[in-house]
Amino acid sequence: MTADVLAVAAHPDDVEFGCGGTLLLAADAGLQVVIVDLTAGELSTRGDPATRERERRRATELLGLTGRECVGLPDGRVGCEPEHRDAVAAVIRRLQPRVVLAPHTEDRHPDHAAAGRLVRDACFFAGVAKAGPGPPHRPRRLYHYMLHQPFEPVFVVDVSAVWDRRLQVATVYASQVGDEADEPVTALSGGRFLDVLAARATFYGAMIGAERGEPFNCRGPLAVDGLPELEPLVPTARGYRSTI
Repeated sequence: MTADVLAVAAHPDDVEFGCGGTLLLAADAGLQVVIVDLTAGELSTRGDPATRERERRRATELLGLTGRECVGLPDGRVGCEPEHRDAVAAVIRRLQPRVVLAPHTEDRHPDHAAAGRLVRDACFFAGVAKAGPGPPHRPRRLYHYMLHQPFEPVFVVDVSAVWDRRLQVATVYASQVGDEADEPVTALSGGRFLDVLAARATFYGAMIGAERGEPFNCRGPLAVDGLPELEPLVPTARGYRSTI
């Protein structure tokens, strides 16, 4: 199995919350999309391993993924050992993705931020021939998606066409965002976090004149073949845009 797009998560549900719409668009376009969860989310306040695994499998089906796997790093200690980078680099060499998505390196959750840095370093060393077994492979680009900490995006993906499906995927993780009375109350539970996701998608969508958008960041400029907005000759009609 190889991947056009490899999305990396510190915990099951991170990718779905951060860039689920973008993955739906990629899968709908026929691209090979794979998610790699670094941990099983075993420290989650709500839910149990069996419930979380059921949710993970259902989300995988809805996203139309080519594959999904778990590296098995310890929840709460992502990136704390040198071997963690080697494990992620080995996955990159094996899957040979063209593009990698990872959490923003400044997210409020230490595991999210660590995962972003870990993937960034692993993408580099995966391309160093003597840094590990197997043929070297360095992805073309690494893009960081947003979870909690806002950032100024380098680009925003229009996910308006798949927003309802994207929200459905997020709600699969009811153990984390639901309002079950027998579960502890957390910052994500009770539906408030889903409201935040919707509001954020509206805000970043407005930056590009779309109904819903998912923001991404990256290092360095993106290469284009000409001035944006001149191609295609008949651009997509958009509404209000908050930026010029």
